Amino acid sequence: MEIFAHRGLLDEYPQNSLPAMRESFRRGFGIETDLRLTKDNDFLIIHDDTFLKDANVRRRVLDATLAEAEAITYLHSNEHLISLRTFLEMAAKENKSNQMALQLKNTSQNETGLQLLARYWEEFNLYDTAFTFDLTKEAATRLKEIDPNIKIALIVSEFKFEPTIYLWEEVKNFKPMDIVWAAEYVKFYSKEFFDVAKASGRIVYAMSPDVHWILGHPLAYEGYEKVWENLIAWGAEGICTDYPEKLKKRLSQKQ
Repeated sequence: MEIFAHRGLLDEYPQNSLPAMRESFRRGFGIETDLRLTKDNDFLIIHDDTFLKDANVRRRVLDATLAEAEAITYLHSNEHLISLRTFLEMAAKENKSNQMALQLKNTSQNETGLQLLARYWEEFNLYDTAFTFDLTKEAATRLKEIDPNIKIALIVSEFKFEPTIYLWEEVKNFKPMDIVWAAEYVKFYSKEFFDVAKASGRIVYAMSPDVHWILGHPLAYEGYEKVWENLIAWGAEGICTDYPEKLKKRLSQKQ
């Protein structure tokens, strides 16, 4: 099973920072991280659309050049925000074939963003070790036109709590979707869903409830480990979590 460290080892380092990512790879984890376009149309790794949460800088990512953004340091840290290029150069040295889930934010899914993503894919030969997700159906269709070999995951849930989240019935026959990125809002996961999703011939990954604490998931703080047990039993091929070390230990106990 692939264990995705959500924004790297965020309990030990600033989220999405270079050491958070590098140490994730060194410990054998995959990575889930976030891409946003800057003012000069390059990718910065950052979750929010402003620097406020990460660095207490009241400025939008779209209003900063990449160089300006990379000069910003995280709160209570000497680590700087990083570009996608910086991340991929590190991954080329440190990643030993774990998967990288690159979340392309909705506002960056324009023609510029899709063309740029495809160029990075080719330059760093990401075809076997990465996929992009959280795309709209329109963006997924266009990206496949640009480069049909890029693997694409769509987010599937029981509730459309974001514009890029779909119900299974909406996308089960959608050909550009190579991977199902399952994201439970309150109660979605079941053996029946995983049976059907896997029968479609796609890889199926799942978000752990602990990641969705901000959405008020009822098992975000207690009970997510039981969800892990179910996901393992139902054949999920990967889990994205804030607690990769704990999940790794749980999996080792089952072997």
